[in-house]
Amino acid sequence: MVKVVIDANVIISAAFGGAPLDAVGKAFSTCRIFLSPEIAAEIETAIERLSPKLGRERTAALHSLWAKLRSLCRETVPVKTARICRDPKDDAYLGLCASIQADYLITGDKDLLSVDPARSSASLKGLRIVTPREFLEQAD
Repeated sequence: MVKVVIDANVIISAAFGGAPLDAVGKAFSTCRIFLSPEIAAEIETAIERLSPKLGRERTAALHSLWAKLRSLCRETVPVKTARICRDPKDDAYLGLCASIQADYLITGDKDLLSVDPARSSASLKGLRIVTPREFLEQAD
């Protein structure tokens, strides 16, 4: 089964529809999704940070969606730590991808999208770092 890691921003954006929602839906219905405790914490922090802008009702809906999605993920503590990305906090995603030998990392983050996995690390060989739209177009 295809192994996927999804960036926190894509998960949050999925709550508002469009390509992120479609990509997250496709990933959860056809792939095995992995999550690390660090990435889960990032998502929870992002929801809290957005809550004043979203209001109580939308924040509650987002918390509910996140709880459902999280229950479907395989939570994994990365064994490998990657020091690759020009934004060091994004290395959490690459470390998880390396640990599980992910097929896809779905992100909109320019720092992650600029990484060439094949040149960066042998443990990332075969990883495709794609936008939600690209995932929809490429993933079988």
